[in-house]
Formats: sequence, C-alpha cells, structure tokens
Amino acid sequence: MEKDELRNRICSLDDNALEELLSQRDAYEPEAVDIAVQEAIDRQLIQSKDELKGARFTEKRHPKSLFPYLHREKQFQKVFGSLVRSLYLVALIPLIFGALKMVEMQQQQGLGMLGLGLLWIGLSIRMQKRKDARIPLLLMVIFVTGLMQFLLSRPEHLNWQLTDFLVLGIATLLVIYGLVYLRVLLARRQGKQ
Repeated sequence: MEKDELRNRICSLDDNALEELLSQRDAYEPEAVDIAVQEAIDRQLIQSKDELKGARFTEKRHPKSLFPYLHREKQFQKVFGSLVRSLYLVALIPLIFGALKMVEMQQQQGLGMLGLGLLWIGLSIRMQKRKDARIPLLLMVIFVTGLMQFLLSRPEHLNWQLTDFLVLGIATLLVIYGLVYLRVLLARRQGKQ
C-alpha cells in the first residue's frame, strides 16, 4: 500500500478507531503507527507519543492459549464464520451415511443419521444467528453421541488398521476443538457485552 493511500486510510478513521489502532500498535507496521500518532496529535487526542505508554493505550496482554483472544470485532466475525462453516461440513458426514443407509434399505438407521445431520445444521444456523454460547455444548453432546452410536453399531471396526483409528481420532479432536473454541469465543463475547 502506498504511503499516501495509507495516510488517507488512517486519517479517515474516526476517533475511536484511531485510538484502538494506537492501543494495538504492535500489530501494525511502524510507518502506519507513525501516521496514526501524528493524526492523533493533530486531532488533539494525545499531546505526544509518550502518552502511548499510559494505561489508556496499553493493549491488554493475554497469556498464550489454545484458544486465542480476538481483540477486534472483524477478527471475531472472520474466525467465528470460519468455524461455523466447518460445522456445516461436519454435517455432511451423517447426511451422506444416512443417504447410503437409505439406499441399502436400512431405513431406521438412515433416517436417524439424516435426522442427526439436519439437527446439526439447524443448531449451527441458530448459533450463527443468535451467537448463543450454549449451542456448542449441545452440538458436542450430539457429536459424541453420534460417534459412539457409529462405533458401537459397527462390529467390523475391530478389523480397522491403526491408521483408521488415527484418522478418526484426529478428526474427532478437530471437531471437539472447534466446538470448544466456539464456546470460548461466544462466552468471552457475552462477557464483554
């Protein structure tokens, strides 16, 4: 980005956005920070660069975590959206298995799997719209219940190779991690409001 374009972009920020940029200045290039500091001085939001050392412009540091803190709304929206879209992909698994069971004339199992997939999608949509922190917990219960039903209803799993168990284990951990992170994100967000 050219310097003039960068300057125009920073100068077009409102006072709150400019102060937020200054409080999170470690995440920006030094050139952008210098422009923001000069703009804040011109607007008389600060008197000098030394004021950035005060509590007002010191970003809260969070310890390293398995579940990173998202400081900006835009970050939250992107990560939250990505995690919810991954939930829709997870719903494909019971939907596909349910359809295959229906083709094999195993109606009861097929309908159960299809219902599970549709329930998963419905709850994912509800969570996306309402941002309810309880829904990831409900999805986790559904996921673990469905996984246990799958494993217990298939005696041929005893013939699986080690790689089969590894793939299933890693996929399970990824889904659980995504659900727990969604829960953490939504709980943190509700705590801020």
